Amino acid sequence: MKWMWLASSLALVTLLAQATAPASAQSRSDSHRNLDGSRDIRNSDGSSSRIKRDLSGRVIAEHSNGSRSTTTTDLSGSKRTIHSDGSYSNSSTDLSGNIRTEYSNGAYSISKRDLSGRWRTEYSDGSYSTSVRDLSGNWTTTSSGGMAARHPERGVGKR
Repeated sequence: MKWMWLASSLALVTLLAQATAPASAQSRSDSHRNLDGSRDIRNSDGSSSRIKRDLSGRVIAEHSNGSRSTTTTDLSGSKRTIHSDGSYSNSSTDLSGNIRTEYSNGAYSISKRDLSGRWRTEYSDGSYSTSVRDLSGNWTTTSSGGMAARHPERGVGKR
């Protein structure tokens, strides 16, 4: 049960992890699970993140730009992520398995999984990203630009 929680939290953070790029450019990120259970994310712009779970059950993401994000899950399964820049996001899963994330700057995203297991995340600015998991459990994410390419997993600033 604990590993399922960790996997879902890591998957959520991985889904949100995109590369920084101009709004019109596409970007790519790849994730790799380590033997200790942590996950490394490498982005096409050379930036990276490491995601791990601490002893209290929180999911901690440390980013190469020096920022840090902490995700906690409440009893209902909703997740709250607080970023070191003071911004935050709240994510919940509906009965269809779709993940809705609301950001502190007023933006939102909806992540949906298709029959092939691929995730598509659509952002309120019209941008989107697609995440595909390989047989080893590693993820590859491509984004269309816009918010999808601006590292929302590192924080979005305050409204």
